[in-house]
Amino acid sequence: MNSKQVLIALDEIANTSSKKEKETLVKKYAQDELFVRVLKAAYNPFYVYGIIPTKSDDDFADPGELMFDEMDTENFLQQLINRELTGNAARDALQKQLSCLDAQSGKLLIRILRKDLRAGFGESTINKAVQDLIPVFPYMRCSLPKDAKIDEWNWEKGILSQEKADGMFANGTNLPSGFIFSSRQGTPIPMDEFAEIKAFAEQHLESNYQYHGELLVERNGEVLAREIGNGILNSVAKGGSFGEGERPIYVVWDLIPLSEVKAKGKFDVIYAARFKAIHKMLVEATSNNGSIRLIQTRMAKSKEAAYAHFFELTRQGKEGTIIKQPTMTWKDGTSKGQVKLKVEAPCELEVTAINLGKVGSKNEGRAGALRCKSACGELEVDVAVKNESMRDEIDKDHSEWVGKIVTVVFNQILNPSQSNDKHSLFLPRLADDTYRSDKSVADNLGRIKNQFNNIVTGA
Repeated sequence: MNSKQVLIALDEIANTSSKKEKETLVKKYAQDELFVRVLKAAYNPFYVYGIIPTKSDDDFADPGELMFDEMDTENFLQQLINRELTGNAARDALQKQLSCLDAQSGKLLIRILRKDLRAGFGESTINKAVQDLIPVFPYMRCSLPKDAKIDEWNWEKGILSQEKADGMFANGTNLPSGFIFSSRQGTPIPMDEFAEIKAFAEQHLESNYQYHGELLVERNGEVLAREIGNGILNSVAKGGSFGEGERPIYVVWDLIPLSEVKAKGKFDVIYAARFKAIHKMLVEATSNNGSIRLIQTRMAKSKEAAYAHFFELTRQGKEGTIIKQPTMTWKDGTSKGQVKLKVEAPCELEVTAINLGKVGSKNEGRAGALRCKSACGELEVDVAVKNESMRDEIDKDHSEWVGKIVTVVFNQILNPSQSNDKHSLFLPRLADDTYRSDKSVADNLGRIKNQFNNIVTGA
């Protein structure tokens, strides 16, 4: 196959609605070497090009007649990965490629750089066709207290209690070619705006490891609230920039070798040793500019001490804490060696409307969420329908639910933003799959705040 034929094959797969047929076609075309290289170029999360085309392939003209092999396009991509082409030089080289490639080849290059082949399949389908072609980023999730039997933990020897960072999770991978960020799912984050972190990491963090942490945003030395900081980070991830006085901070709590960055990966080094290794790297750094920091950590010698740390942080408006057994090892999946402590508060809200599922989603045209508000109208939030049986009940008669009171559980009260003058709730979910037939009045914002604060203070 040539690059024109690869694009045609991808469009054929895109026009196939059946997931099974897509898998069959991917497996068929994966017999071709160039097709496989294109899959790898587009979806390998370690291939970071550092440039996002300003145009989509929908408006790409047909300026040239050349294909990838005639333009040495794959070498151009490798130069971007190796950072041999950056900034204006990279943009000029891209423009030259696009001015000489034919329509199909140019579109294919744009899709590769955007890390989206627009064919309706992803890493799991690719790895079924070519085993382990695309690295899949693992993730170790926390358990809840009720599932981890924390009363039986060895509290006398000490349990690590860490702040639950209120930002955006990021994998920081220190490759021989340089340090890169990616999302939990492995989507690369453009590094241009993270130059300070990148330079420090490449100088002081051990190579061939992946670091786990959260990105935060400082403005004039103060860490911004989640809803503001994450909004800025999302904008930067799409090619935007940090504003005046703003800079990103990377707060780290774990590391694993690149050999275990895979589905069902395991790292049998205990957490105390992993945490100590990160601490040593940062302490020994000769010029710690504060762009990479160790997560705030305290040793708790009792469950009561762990909860005291939790309440201390939540009173400061932070999300909470995670407690970790020093002896736990790392694995892809849910660990009972680390537990998330968090505030869960209930409130009563009035249903004002039924939001339908988005076009193209599995619930298109059906009840997707309940629009809810406080009695005073100062708080408004959309809460997802709890389950399919509830969705069926709502769809029988939407008017039956409007005006009813529902119990909503949440983790934090969010203040109004520039785009919304109402308060909202963080991680709202329905406590039950029906409305409260015994109540007709919702809580007002003051009562909701009081209930939340009583839980935070342990009152």
